[in-house]
Amino acid sequence: MIILNSNEGKKRNIWFLTSLLLIIVVIVNAGVTIYYYQGYTNLEQQKNELTTTLNEVSQKLSDVSYAVDILIKYKNDTKTWYNQTLIPIGWSFFNATIKITNGNMDYDIFFGSPFITEIYGEKAGGVYAWLWFKWDETSLSWISGETGADGYMLKDEDIVAWYLADTSTWPDIPTP
Repeated sequence: MIILNSNEGKKRNIWFLTSLLLIIVVIVNAGVTIYYYQGYTNLEQQKNELTTTLNEVSQKLSDVSYAVDILIKYKNDTKTWYNQTLIPIGWSFFNATIKITNGNMDYDIFFGSPFITEIYGEKAGGVYAWLWFKWDETSLSWISGETGADGYMLKDEDIVAWYLADTSTWPDIPTP
């Protein structure tokens, strides 16, 4: 019969408990890692499915709408761009203006067409008037709108602008 010293028994007991604790920590850590990896994998799969759905919807949307860029330039030279604004095919610049401002604008009717008098609280008056312009890709410059905003039917990738311009220098009005 072997009799162990009580200190040797305690040392073996401490090493046994320490080893057991480390094994438990490793097992718990592995379980947590697997749990989060599965969650990540599920999220990645959902992201891929949503991306596919978004691409399909975008393709269908491009069949019935145009993307246009709209600028609003105020008399203090502050500019607000509404890039890649989706509008239904057949909309006028006036319709798109109502959309981007959420109706936060005002107008009067002159000769059967709307004349913009206010956008986002910035009122036309005195020598200042809201004028619209279209970007000309050929000349790389802004050209004045030739019709009322309701008479200009937007095309895909058009770039148009509203500008609260000083008209006192007519016909040499600065452009946006």
